[in-house]
Amino acid sequence: MMDNYPFKEGVRKERLLLLQKMLADSPMSVRNHFEMASFTDENLISDVLDHVLPFVDSIGTNEQELTNLYSILKYGNVTLVTPSYPRVATVLDQMRGIYNILSNTKEMEGQRKLTRLHIHTLAFQAILTTHKSSWKNTMAAAAKSSLTAYRYVCGTKEIDVAKSRILMDEGFSVSTKKDSKKVMFEANRPVSCWDENDYQICIAPVLVCTEVRQTAGGGDNVSAAGLAMQI
Repeated sequence: MMDNYPFKEGVRKERLLLLQKMLADSPMSVRNHFEMASFTDENLISDVLDHVLPFVDSIGTNEQELTNLYSILKYGNVTLVTPSYPRVATVLDQMRGIYNILSNTKEMEGQRKLTRLHIHTLAFQAILTTHKSSWKNTMAAAAKSSLTAYRYVCGTKEIDVAKSRILMDEGFSVSTKKDSKKVMFEANRPVSCWDENDYQICIAPVLVCTEVRQTAGGGDNVSAAGLAMQI
């Protein structure tokens, strides 16, 4: 299902329909997670929206994929240029927008409401989970994802602060809206969590590795680390 891959006509759609059937046939007690990729083909993204996302409980993306998903859901098109270091407030607003749409999916014919959203960026981890859903340990999941990002990129199990830096400021606004609340980080409790409406959000700053050993597959490892803490 590669982006812009020259499939013969109908082949990609056929494979997506097989994936849809597998997801739809999964028992509701089994949670389905979909990890986004860097799509630029609007037809592919539309097919993913139709045949994959309505059948998953959880979605993982990086900052570029988040903006694309938000744009296609909100405006029907893909954003080709996104900031490398997005504001926390902007990411949170986009997360809320996606959640408000996909959490209202009608539970019929195997479709599911979105109950979890994990955004992994270079500077921070953001996880949103629905209250009273089966997802647990959101704070621990954000922390685990943050540490995994450092360990994977540095290629080590040990955390060496001398080989890391923090890109985030000492605090962040929870929205781009005027007069939004600002959250300040606490040194003895660096993961910040709060409740909104029917969900909880947790933000964890990332210790960014300054002696890079590997990057390919980093997002998958970070996302999997968060999932492992919540299932």
